[in-house]
Amino acid sequence: MIAVSVAGTSTLHRRPTWPLAIPIAAAAVAVALPAMGGSTPERPAHLVIGELFPNGQEFVLALILLATARGVLLRRRVAFYVVLLLTGLSALDALNTWQLGRLMLLVAAFTAFIRFRGEFTASPSRVRTAVRAGLITYGLAIAYGLAVMILQWHQMSPGPTPEDAGREILAGLTASGPGPVHFTGAADHWFEASLGLIGGGGLLAMLVTMLTPAPPPPAGSELERAEAARLVDDEGSDTLAPFVLRSDKSYVFSPDRRAVIGYRVLYGVAVVGGDPAGDPRSYPASVAEFAALAERSGWRMAVLGARGDLLDLWRPYGLRSIGIGDEVVLTPTEFGLSGRSMRNVRQAVQRTRNAGVTTEVVCEGDLSADERARLQAVAAEAMGGTDERGFSMNLDDLLTGRHASSVVVVARDAEGAPIGFQRYLPSACGRRLSLDAMRRAPDGPNGLNERMIADVMAYARERGIDEVSLNFAAFRELFDTAERGLLEQGGYRLIHLLDPFIKVESLYLFNRKFRPRYVPRAVAFPSWASLLPVAAALLTLEFGHRRPPRPEPAPAADPVPEDGYVASPSR
Repeated sequence: MIAVSVAGTSTLHRRPTWPLAIPIAAAAVAVALPAMGGSTPERPAHLVIGELFPNGQEFVLALILLATARGVLLRRRVAFYVVLLLTGLSALDALNTWQLGRLMLLVAAFTAFIRFRGEFTASPSRVRTAVRAGLITYGLAIAYGLAVMILQWHQMSPGPTPEDAGREILAGLTASGPGPVHFTGAADHWFEASLGLIGGGGLLAMLVTMLTPAPPPPAGSELERAEAARLVDDEGSDTLAPFVLRSDKSYVFSPDRRAVIGYRVLYGVAVVGGDPAGDPRSYPASVAEFAALAERSGWRMAVLGARGDLLDLWRPYGLRSIGIGDEVVLTPTEFGLSGRSMRNVRQAVQRTRNAGVTTEVVCEGDLSADERARLQAVAAEAMGGTDERGFSMNLDDLLTGRHASSVVVVARDAEGAPIGFQRYLPSACGRRLSLDAMRRAPDGPNGLNERMIADVMAYARERGIDEVSLNFAAFRELFDTAERGLLEQGGYRLIHLLDPFIKVESLYLFNRKFRPRYVPRAVAFPSWASLLPVAAALLTLEFGHRRPPRPEPAPAADPVPEDGYVASPSR
């Protein structure tokens, strides 16, 4: 593995925004609690915003303040402008009423936000949607006001004049307080209060829409994926680099186009699978490009399966990490079936030979369409009808011929019928292979997977391949030690109990038989406060349904035939 130093990389000196968000959230609570309690809420609301929102509409103001506080926490530029607007209006009201103490407090808050203006980098991406939502809400409010006005004209004598009703509707839409018209009803001022709530709701809808992060980008184009395929073949790319070629990933390249990051956006979290691929010297620049894009778009950043020695790439951008397990790696020149420690594997391999099983190691591009179809039937039977899952260590387009350079080991029974296969993806000029899929027919003999791994290792040794990456050993340290604390013991018992469903312990025991080398992998995330949405995004990507990629027109010709990456006519 190649270690990358980020010495000299400019560190982002980001000041935390939570000290600014907390007072805004506290103001929202101060405004909302009296309104919900039924008491007169005039003092808290007036201290925050003066007379802009009348009595009875403080709850709308509280929601606007809560949305703004969240936007400040997430560094949204729209939230910055909203805070300046509300603070300025409240300061003018305080100056008009000579509330000097309140005025000084508001001026101090205004100054603090101006000093922090460089921290609000996420630009609004849904301005048109926000304006559309606001206009629809306001249109409904106007229609509602006109309907009530017409009803009153028919039922009341004397009724309001059109001029008075127009002023009343305008007062309600701007949430500026009761107008001159007082329609009788169950409660006084019911018309302007309800109309004001609709108008305030329109403002809230516009604000919330503009505070949302940018939508997920489309998957990378065929040309981008072809360029990423060339970078996967760079000698500096590691064993997780081939999975950047998933058809549902988007791409960010370094300015020199010598490194690439593959990612997906889910729940406002931009998740990178593994580390950058390509030239390690360009990794820091690609991470900087990705971080800048995430900031502009309002996305949280996360990395699933970051290599332990490359975590320094992400730390300058505020990401912290948690180890989640180890990648299982074998060295072909050191692998063999002799010795007492390999007895279980040796016996498993021998059982398949006794059963008449034969294997063949070929490139996927050398398989005929009929052979691929028969192997896909084996895969479907092995999966029991469930869909393929995975993100950081799984590639799609299984045996479609799209990834022609992948290495496939096929196992056949004594009659020559396929009963299992494994697919390995090359990287780093073919010096590394990474296991992508391991499928066996349910009625296949025991030891079939061990046999295919052993034969792939012989294939790799003959061709001078340096490393073969197998599965991922999640939470390996829990299983490797007998001395567990109370928390570790609880975690171990829970995983052991759930193993029939999640197969974590079973996979660990399978991997351990090969006496592998372990490469630590981690999850990198922005903060502990963001752990819940980040965890939801990661779990959905790994275990949820794969997002179908956007259809792309076919390129004029195969752009990278030397890499074995074959572009299909459509996706």
